[in-house]
Amino acid sequence: MVCFVYFLSGQQNSFPEIIIKMIRSFIMKTITLFLMIISFSLVAQQKKFWTFPDLENKIGKHFPIENYKDQDGKNFSPNALKGKMTLINFWSTTCEPCIKELPYLNKLKESLGNKANFIAITYDNKEKVDKFISTQEFNFQHITNSSEELKSYFSLLRNSMTFIIDKNGNIKEITGTVDETKLDTIVKILSE
Repeated sequence: MVCFVYFLSGQQNSFPEIIIKMIRSFIMKTITLFLMIISFSLVAQQKKFWTFPDLENKIGKHFPIENYKDQDGKNFSPNALKGKMTLINFWSTTCEPCIKELPYLNKLKESLGNKANFIAITYDNKEKVDKFISTQEFNFQHITNSSEELKSYFSLLRNSMTFIIDKNGNIKEITGTVDETKLDTIVKILSE
């Protein structure tokens, strides 16, 4: 077939030259396709950690910790999250995915200790949270009764959801339920 096409084309190139050109063309197309696949997979990996596309506009912005109250009913300082990386988990005592992720959240806290802040925010009241953590290990700093604050910050609150806050108090990452597959990535980010 190639000989017939070669004959009909009327080209002055020799048969081996045509074969070499065809091979080069095939190799170049293969390399181009390979590079495209690699670049698409890299983009997909970068976006994989973000599971809430409608919240991507919050990435890089200040997390308003000053809108939340501590155990004494006082608002946190806007600087409360500065100086250390922080993991903030949004959860509730009735959320099954939240409860399933507790062992992984506790692992993160154990592995990083005081190198990062660990905060759990819920709309549940303090009594309900205290009763819950008396039977389930969850050694984070708890911010409770946050229904109004959560409603004003999120158009739709999803449990479970985790924010990673950088040392300047800005949101660095947002992800859904924490599980075994995310532990190494979260540890790496919190260790920066």
